Amino acid sequence: MNHTRNALLAGLALVSYLMLLAWNGDYPQQVQQSVEIASAPIPNSIDLPQAINSNQAEDLPQVQARSEPVNTPAATDNSSLITVSTPSHKVTINLLGGDIVSIALPKYPTNLDTPNDPFVLLRNDNAGVYVSQSGLIGENGPDANASGRPLYQSQQSEYAIVSGELSVDLLFTDLSGVQITKRFTFTAEDYLIDVEYLINNQSQNSWSANLFGQIKRDGSPDPSTTGGFGLRDYLGAAITLEDDPYKKIDFGDIDSGEPTYNVNGGWIAFSQHYFLSSWIPQQEQINTYTTRKNNAGQYLIGFVSPATSVAPGQTQSIRAGFWAGPKDQYRLGEIHQDLDLTIDYGWLWFIAQPIFWLLVQINHAIGNFGFSIIGLTIVIKILFMRLSASSYRSMAKMRRLAPKVAQLKDRYGEDKQKLMQAQMDLWKKEKVNPLGGCLPMLLQMPVLIGIYWVLMKSVELRQAPFLLWYNDLSVMDPYFILPLIMGASMFVSQMLSPMATADPVQAKVMKLMPVVFTVFFLWFPAGLVLYWLVSNVFNIAQQSYIIRSVNRSYENKAA
Repeated sequence: MNHTRNALLAGLALVSYLMLLAWNGDYPQQVQQSVEIASAPIPNSIDLPQAINSNQAEDLPQVQARSEPVNTPAATDNSSLITVSTPSHKVTINLLGGDIVSIALPKYPTNLDTPNDPFVLLRNDNAGVYVSQSGLIGENGPDANASGRPLYQSQQSEYAIVSGELSVDLLFTDLSGVQITKRFTFTAEDYLIDVEYLINNQSQNSWSANLFGQIKRDGSPDPSTTGGFGLRDYLGAAITLEDDPYKKIDFGDIDSGEPTYNVNGGWIAFSQHYFLSSWIPQQEQINTYTTRKNNAGQYLIGFVSPATSVAPGQTQSIRAGFWAGPKDQYRLGEIHQDLDLTIDYGWLWFIAQPIFWLLVQINHAIGNFGFSIIGLTIVIKILFMRLSASSYRSMAKMRRLAPKVAQLKDRYGEDKQKLMQAQMDLWKKEKVNPLGGCLPMLLQMPVLIGIYWVLMKSVELRQAPFLLWYNDLSVMDPYFILPLIMGASMFVSQMLSPMATADPVQAKVMKLMPVVFTVFFLWFPAGLVLYWLVSNVFNIAQQSYIIRSVNRSYENKAA
């Protein structure tokens, strides 16, 4: 029986270890944030990144040296900001270069206690630098001019929609007669922003430039996580390649010098817990992707598209998409076939993705993620019912044989070889497989880990209410009620299982498992604890029924 117990202990230890690592990775210490989104132009000398104020050329990607300078009007006032409000975004755009310097998400409050304080994804203030930049560089690109980036003009300082689409045009004309319109197109219920350059070449010469889009971020911690054991979820860049659809590029890789990638289509992104910013350029061209670090210690990731030429008197457009919002798995998959991989379910993604789909389908019918988790648990337990029944039946038989095993130990004493042989003969006679109790449980553990990833990574669970004081299933139970009830259910389940081991150390470890798990689960999200509790209750009911069934069978044989 020792090898059976060792296998079960190893399995439980493995699950505990993996879940602890995953939890540690997902939940760093909480970083508080409170930011006022600009509603009108404000002084920009403080809010602009230092690199733009002093050495803006350092932050821009380089294509080639221009043959002759482009005459660009001097940027006499770099403090002009405009704001755009939609049901999904609150955006601040700097007219100097047309960069997005702030984005807040009205549908995702920073805290439930402050529902009117939207989570700030992009920002450019004392709390950190995280901005989206785009422009035209290359032979005639105005953003590559040595005197500074172009200063656009806007008809309004504030834009807003409640439904449909909104186009915000920024206008710029250089002294050679080339008219450039930088158009941002917002959709009320979507987080994808279309960025388009309309080039009207009224000059006498051919015009050529490359579109670039990049994300600049400092190394500050992820503000979208909640308190935990103190380690961090993945925070860093990601890119899709032909041979690696989801390649992580963390800050250390950028520090060491990441190579340049030429990709047909593709995307590049900054990923954090629950939220994502990503540039998705045109897919029918070869785009060049780079990552680098400037002298201010800020990280830049982005793309440069092939050069676009516009003949005199002709017009042309260049565009790319910019996503700034939650990690919506299905919407990201529609934008690019690999962009949904930024919801990283780990090495058990092939198990986690169907579980997520099932959870979403159940929630469509129920409308409450707490009850949907209960429904998901019941469905999974039904699917594994026959496998669990085999495990419980084997454990029930081992429990019935425990007195006979004890007699064998008294008979053979310290002769372990004879004792093992006698146990094997007994199990063979009673048709009991000593591994039958733990192997089915071990086979279910990948599903358990997959469920963990789903509940941890899905933004749908962020601030999802259940009932009573459970108004956010993604954070710990503030009163520890669920973890304590879960621990009690583990203790009851353990009492129903045989403790057929003579090793006092193993016996003590097994008795301590409910306590250890309860301590772990005190800080686990309420959604995961709810799943484990419902699973335990289901197990207890099934296990009790099978024990009674096995006991009746032995009693009938004895009669």
